[in-house]
Amino acid sequence: MSLPPPLAEAVGSFAALPRVLVATDFDGALAPLVLDPDDSRPVEGGMESLRAIADLPGTTVALVSGRALEPLRALSGATDPLLLVGSHGAEDSRHPDGLALDEEQRALLETLDGDLRAVVERHPGTRIEEKPAGRVLHTRGLDPQAGAAALESARALGERHPALVVTPGKEVVELAVAHVGKGTALVALADELGVDAVFYAGDDLTDEQGFAALADDPDRERAGRRLTVRVGDGETSAQFRVPDERALVEVFRAIEAARREQRPAE
Repeated sequence: MSLPPPLAEAVGSFAALPRVLVATDFDGALAPLVLDPDDSRPVEGGMESLRAIADLPGTTVALVSGRALEPLRALSGATDPLLLVGSHGAEDSRHPDGLALDEEQRALLETLDGDLRAVVERHPGTRIEEKPAGRVLHTRGLDPQAGAAALESARALGERHPALVVTPGKEVVELAVAHVGKGTALVALADELGVDAVFYAGDDLTDEQGFAALADDPDRERAGRRLTVRVGDGETSAQFRVPDERALVEVFRAIEAARREQRPAE
């Protein structure tokens, strides 16, 4: 598969820069969405391409996901030097001690557990995913009307407990007692690494926050060199769009090939 000429040109410009960050969401971008989140696996060739990119000079690769860090590591099979950013930016594989919740946050999380169990009882077929700093209600597989009602019940908990950060997604809603956000995490990582530009791909509302944050990066030169890709349909502020996960792998392969060919200086 060849990339559309505008995307191919953008990949070439990005690949020629000395220091870059190549980051991607996991579910819906690197791994197809499935009914049971525990069954999610990267699409064929995806992780191999990312590992190859990570081996190139001046290149950092990161998986940036709403998943908690350890499930993200297990399902992706990612190993060093790939970086993992989990829980929407609240966890980082370089900091193994993980999140440190204060007493108030731990108490709120305990209350949230009870409230969400009540939601599940009222809406059979929904599932709760546990994260270090929050919980996620999943409705994938439910009738759309039933799923929407369950998600609304979960979102209402944010009004009951204003300290919770409510993050909607595709047939999910996350409620967290500590939250950073993918956009904030991406810009902070770019600052820390001192990269010239960031590539980011994703498919969901939280990824749209990432696209927007990279466009609004206070480093205006870096913002102008960003490369953002929406995977799948839906409104987007990303610069480009690809139809599915396999097409994103082709973008990864193009980045690797162009970066090897241009051999940017370290």
